[in-house]
Amino acid sequence: MEKYIHLALELKMVNAKIITPKEMVFDIRTLLKCQWGCEDHDNRSFKCQKRDTSYEERQAMVKSYKNILMVHSHNGHQLSRAALEIERQAFLDGHHLSFAIRYCRHCKNCAVDEGKSCVTPLKVRPCEAIFGIDVYETAKRHDLPCYPLKDKDELQNRYAFVCIS
Repeated sequence: MEKYIHLALELKMVNAKIITPKEMVFDIRTLLKCQWGCEDHDNRSFKCQKRDTSYEERQAMVKSYKNILMVHSHNGHQLSRAALEIERQAFLDGHHLSFAIRYCRHCKNCAVDEGKSCVTPLKVRPCEAIFGIDVYETAKRHDLPCYPLKDKDELQNRYAFVCIS
């Protein structure tokens, strides 16, 4: 698993560490923020689909993994790209069910946000909130920074989770 930490750092991520699902904080209230507090949420949006799974099923999916690489960055676009690259490398290494969880910020200008079709539908991954992952508390539990920003110019702390068998 150390290989994926090194890969994240090579991809210019701020930090990366292997955690287990037991070391994550799950809270059903994240769905409130996801469905009513997210400016991008739209039940028709390709990015926000639950793909006909319940909250319990999505949580069970995450909890079925043995290792999860928690990746920290200050740039959402770079983080989305890095999470997909780590997922791909883990797949090529034989972890065929590896899966990245990260709100899609793959494209600099999202076609979906502009009312068009997604130009990279195979690269879209679900966000952590739809799985019930409380990113703030999970980061805090691992001594990583994550707090509400009071000003848009403050340094952002973004996270992705790459589930690896």
